[in-house]
Amino acid sequence: MKRSTRSLLKVGKWMAFPLYLPFVRGVRSVSLWRQYLRDRKAFIEASAIDTALAPVMDPATIRALVATRRNGRLCLLLFVGALGVWIWSCAYQGTRLLSVASVQFTVILLVLLAEFMRISFSNWMLRTGGAGRFRAFIARGGNLWPR
Repeated sequence: MKRSTRSLLKVGKWMAFPLYLPFVRGVRSVSLWRQYLRDRKAFIEASAIDTALAPVMDPATIRALVATRRNGRLCLLLFVGALGVWIWSCAYQGTRLLSVASVQFTVILLVLLAEFMRISFSNWMLRTGGAGRFRAFIARGGNLWPR
């Protein structure tokens, strides 16, 4: 190929670049999202249960473990969000600690925390096969996070 032809092609690519770039980016992002979704599905399936317990448990127990883990994390997330809103309300809106709104927030926080504890305890009971009492569950801090 001649040198002048090569430079003409380079100029042509440079001029056409703004026209085809959105399509290249779109195709690239679609392929990346497909790969991400494929990897995410494999990760969710792998982390859904403890792999050592998988052959021993029946599917209903596995579904209950996944549901209690999801609901426990949701309750904790709602608790942290409500706590943040309450702190923001007290700090920036001038809500007093002994006002009616603060008492309502306290009740909501206590309910969310109690629900998180109940769900985490039921998740722990499913994981241990029903062995143990609440005192044994609470004695070790690592048991609070539902797995």
